[in-house]
Formats: sequence, C-alpha cells, structure tokens
Amino acid sequence: MNLTVPPLVARAANSEVRKVTSVRLNWLIGGGVVAAGVLAFVGLGTGFRPGGEHAQGFSSGSGWAALLTTWVLVLTVAAAAAFGALGSATEFRTGSLALTSLYTPDRTLLLSSKLAVAGVFSLGTVVVMEVLGGAAMRLAGGSRVPLDGGFYGVLIGVAVAAVCWAVIGTALGFVLRSPTLALAAVLGWAILEPLVWITLRAIGFGGVAAMLPVSATVGTISGGRYAKSALIAPTPAAMALLVLWSVGAGAGAWWLFTRRDI
Repeated sequence: MNLTVPPLVARAANSEVRKVTSVRLNWLIGGGVVAAGVLAFVGLGTGFRPGGEHAQGFSSGSGWAALLTTWVLVLTVAAAAAFGALGSATEFRTGSLALTSLYTPDRTLLLSSKLAVAGVFSLGTVVVMEVLGGAAMRLAGGSRVPLDGGFYGVLIGVAVAAVCWAVIGTALGFVLRSPTLALAAVLGWAILEPLVWITLRAIGFGGVAAMLPVSATVGTISGGRYAKSALIAPTPAAMALLVLWSVGAGAGAWWLFTRRDI
C-alpha cells in the first residue's frame, strides 16, 4: 500500500519549509537554542552531585547547574513561541502571505501547513539540542549522572512544550498580524500569568491557575517536580492542558483567518 501526499498539500508544505529555512533569524534562533542547551547540559554534568542536591534523581536537583539548565529549557520553549509568532506575523507585514494565498487559496490548508511546519521545526531543533546535550552531559559527568526517568521526563516535556508553543505563537501571529504585538503578547502573558496565580490563590481559586498556559508549561517541563503544588497540574495533566491550549489557539486563528481579508 503506497501512501501519497496530495500535490496541493505537498506544495503548501514545501512552500512553508522554504520560508523557514531561508530566513537567517530562524537559523540564529535554532543554533542559539542548540548551543545554549549543550553548554547548560555540560554544566549540569560537571556540577552533578548524586549524593547531595541530586539525591532523588535528575529532576529533583538544585544548585547553579540545575538552575542554569532549567532556565535554558524555559528559554528553549520561549524561543519556539517567538519563532512561531515572528514567522507568521512577519508575513502580514511584508505582504508575502497574500502572494502565498494565490498559490494556496485554501486558507485552512495554508494555516494548517504553517502550524505544522512550525511545530515540526521546533520539535527537530529541540530533539537535536537534547540528543547533543544529553551526550555532552554524560561525557562531562560520567556514570555518576543517571539517565533516569526524571531525565527523560523533562526532555519529553520540553519537546511537547516547544511544539505547543510554536503552534500558539504561530496562531497569535495570524490573530494579531504584527510581529511586535505577537511577540509582546507571548512574553507579556508569560510575565503576567504568575501575578494571576497569586490573585487566584488569594481568593481561593488556586486550582484555576493550574489550567492556565504558563502553569501548564511549568508542569509539562518539570518532570513531575511540582506534582503536589496547588498552582501547577501534574505533568501528564499539564501536557494535556497545554495541547488543548495549542488546539484552541489554532482553532481561534483558523476562525479569524478564514473570515478576514489578508
């Protein structure tokens, strides 16, 4: 049984792949993510203390090395969101999306291909960073660095979060149609949401905070570290919530994109 991709789908996907690979900023973002990740994992391998701060495994670690790695992983997810937001919103500013729509008049296909390519490229970048970073960490730390369930849980969570936020960022680009506004919306909400957590907890609705996107992201990439927190959902539930947020963002972008002029 031979599976063939319809020519219209292949052409739309090929167009989006060419757009992504032809932009220098995308290469800088991807290369920066990989380089920062490898350096952070090298630091984690060098500073790993199996009998002290890492007594319970990889995901329970603290100290400068674990903190550095955590922030790099957070920035990796943020970079995926920025990549998606800038990639889609810039096309409205330059007018290239109008030209693309002449060759792909089906707006559902056009949006879907852009969301899919953004997610795939983000996933590929994160996987490269994690494979190289994991190998570098093991070389730096030797056998005292356990590749336990917490380690793989964090890696899987970061990959899922990066794909979801690439989709959310791309969808915001279609909704706001401005690179500045789309990027400000992503970063602004990331700063604002913790304040919302505090407010909801103060009025007795802390459980609602666990359903918000940044909270779901923390739960997704933490490897279950905050399973007992009232503000952050357990990792499996957080992953499901983040996927729902990305689906909702994509659906909202589709609804507006198919009803507004380009």
